Amino acid sequence: MKAKTTVILFGIFIILLLFVYLFEGPLSERAQKKGKGVITLFSGFDTAKATKIEVKSPAKELSLERKEEVWLISDTDGFTADSNLVDNALTTVKNFTRENIASNNPKKHEPFQVNQGKGVEVKISDADQQMLAHFYIGKTGPSIFSTYLRKEGSNEVILAQGAVKPTFDKTIKNWRDKTILNFLPGTITHLTLKTLTEEIELQKDVEGKWQITKPEKANAKEEEVDAIEITLASLKAVDFAEDYDLKKYQLDKPQISITAILEDKEEKKILIGKKDEEKSQYYVKNQAKKTIFLVGKYQIDKMNKTLQDLKEEDKKTDEKKEEKAESSKEETQDKQ
Repeated sequence: MKAKTTVILFGIFIILLLFVYLFEGPLSERAQKKGKGVITLFSGFDTAKATKIEVKSPAKELSLERKEEVWLISDTDGFTADSNLVDNALTTVKNFTRENIASNNPKKHEPFQVNQGKGVEVKISDADQQMLAHFYIGKTGPSIFSTYLRKEGSNEVILAQGAVKPTFDKTIKNWRDKTILNFLPGTITHLTLKTLTEEIELQKDVEGKWQITKPEKANAKEEEVDAIEITLASLKAVDFAEDYDLKKYQLDKPQISITAILEDKEEKKILIGKKDEEKSQYYVKNQAKKTIFLVGKYQIDKMNKTLQDLKEEDKKTDEKKEEKAESSKEETQDKQ
C-alpha cells in the first residue's frame, strides 16, 4: 500500500516538474520573447535626430522645433521649451515596445481612442523632414500607469506602460522653460544686493570666506550667503507674467536687484518687482531675458536679506548680549 502511494506521489511530482518546464522553461512564451528580444515600436528611433515634434489633440495643437541646442515652441514670441520635458518625451517614444498587443481589430481603434479626432496625434521628424515616429495616444489602460497607443499605418493597438498622454498633451505654458538662472553653486565671487533703502556688496576672500565690503567691512554669515547662492543658482519660476510691461510689474524700478559675478567673470542679474498678494508670488526678471516670471515668496525670502541678516556678530558683541541677557534674568528673579 505504501509502495503504491509512493509511486502516485512520484508521478504527481513528475507532472508538476513538466508543468513548470513548459510554462517557465525554454519553451515558455516569456522565454521565447526573451530569446527573440523585445521588439521596439519604432525600430532605430534616434532621439538625437529629432528636430520637430507636432502634437495635435481634439482641443489644441502645437509644435516644438529644435534650433541648434534649444527647443522653441512654434507660433509664440520665441518661447523656449523645457529641454528636460522634451528629452523625456523623446526617450518615452524610444522605449515604446510591441510587447503587449491589446488588439489587431480596426474596429477597436475608436473605443481605444487611438484614431484621428479622438486620440492625441504625435509626429516626430528630423532635419530632412523625414518621419521618425507617427502615432496616436489613446485612453488610459486598465491601470492609471498604462496607455493605449497605435502606430500610424498599423492596426495593432499597443498597451504601453506609463501615463503617456500627459508627457505630450501639454499646454504652451506647461511646455515652457521656467528656468530663470542656472549655474553651478559655489562659483560666485562677488554678490551685490540692492534694495530701495540699502546696497550691500559681498566678496569671497582668498580663503573662500564671504566678506561684506559695503556699506561697511565685516565678516558675513556663511550660511546666509550660501542660501542666497544656492537659491540663485537654480532659480525657477512657477508661472509667467501676461506680458513684458516692466512698469506694470514694477520692474522698471525694482524693489530688489541681485547681481552675481561668477569665477569666469560672467554676470548674472535678476530684478524683483511687484508682489502678487493673491498668489503670494513676486514678478522677477532675468536682466538678460525678455520673459517676466512669477516666483514663490519663500524663494525670494531666502535672497532678500538686510545688512543685519548678513553681518556676523563679533565675539565681543555676542558676549555683551549674553551679559545683558543674564543681567536681565537676575533682575527678574530678584523682583520675584
